[in-house]
Amino acid sequence: MKKGIFSVAMALAAGLLVSCGTAAPKANLNGANKVDSLSYAMGVSQTQGLRDYLVARMGMDTTYMAQFVEGLLEGSNADDKQNAYYAGTQIGQQVANQIIPGITGEIFGDKAGKLNEKNFTEGFLAGVAEKGLKMEPAKAQETAMSLMQSIKENSDSTADLTAQIDTFSYAMGVAQTMGLKDYAMYRLGVDTAYYATEFAKGVKEGIKAGDNAKQAAFYTGIQIGQQVNNQIIPGITRDVLGANGELNKEFFMAGLVAGVTGKGLLMHPMTAQETTMRLMEEIKNERFEQEFGANKAQGEAFLDSIANTEGVVKTESGLCYKVITEGKGAIPANTDRVKVHYRGTLIDGTEFDSSYSRNEPTTFGANQVISGWTEALTMMPVGSKWMLYIPQELAYGSRDLGEIKPFSTLIFEVELLEIVE
Repeated sequence: MKKGIFSVAMALAAGLLVSCGTAAPKANLNGANKVDSLSYAMGVSQTQGLRDYLVARMGMDTTYMAQFVEGLLEGSNADDKQNAYYAGTQIGQQVANQIIPGITGEIFGDKAGKLNEKNFTEGFLAGVAEKGLKMEPAKAQETAMSLMQSIKENSDSTADLTAQIDTFSYAMGVAQTMGLKDYAMYRLGVDTAYYATEFAKGVKEGIKAGDNAKQAAFYTGIQIGQQVNNQIIPGITRDVLGANGELNKEFFMAGLVAGVTGKGLLMHPMTAQETTMRLMEEIKNERFEQEFGANKAQGEAFLDSIANTEGVVKTESGLCYKVITEGKGAIPANTDRVKVHYRGTLIDGTEFDSSYSRNEPTTFGANQVISGWTEALTMMPVGSKWMLYIPQELAYGSRDLGEIKPFSTLIFEVELLEIVE
């Protein structure tokens, strides 16, 4: 038996964009600040390819785009109770439109037999609600497995086979709910307080909706709207604006709706994408300047001090280096691969990386590292050991790499062992 046939949670995880009210949102970009402009542009840019996805992957009939938008706005403002219900509707539709047809095709192929959908649905709903079960999920899986092969191999329509199909259908319905609760909690964000009530109610409604294209468009909008609310907006806020920032949700949703419907757009999608990238960079840099500007000042003061130390050379780019050991070998070109030992620290002495600690040299292209390294490597003869004092603009700049905070000046002890052929 194919394992996937028993796991609705796995089937859903493989193929769904699970995603997240109700008045149509509006945006006015005249005099808008950077965050508001980013919010709108980001909303528009999120719709690149979305329409094709809705048709090809979610089977939506674009005739019902109005219902999709209605669901989109509803889902984006859903509370925990509504989230549970709407998550249930998407599972129910998946069951009706994919799981049941998939099992039917797997078991019966082109034979005349048919899954007892009523029994399957009864078993599935009992498994979700966790009450009224005629058999426990583990027993249901065992029963379904034991009946499946005989049903697949038997092509007659005797009463015994009909009874087997009825039992198999119920057992398979129950078995499909194994792992579903964890999936609903951890992947769909369902509050367990509403799992056996609102979620189960949503599953029932979703199954009942079946292939009703108008209802399906609304539920599809709900899914996308939930993802927007629960994942996309929080993710953008966290990555770009930080803990104290807040994206303008109304502007974001206005851009998203305009982008997916093609109506009332305040900027072309390509312009929106360019605007998004530009403003994200500007806003992040401004935030990092405020949060980590001290790093830059401390680094500049440190470099000014070190540049006046005996034996330290400062290049036009701002790189400072000191020769510890002068090698006699060839000097790498920036296209060469080199083998080095190194140790990296912050200016306060905190070590963040070391090949010495790993007892293993590192090999890489001389032009595949930060520009301060590339500049130094293409001046070092093989066999040299240098101390490098790298200003933030030749290192990682405004990037936050955990231990290496934005605008950090870095110190490296670098030993060039060989040019790798």
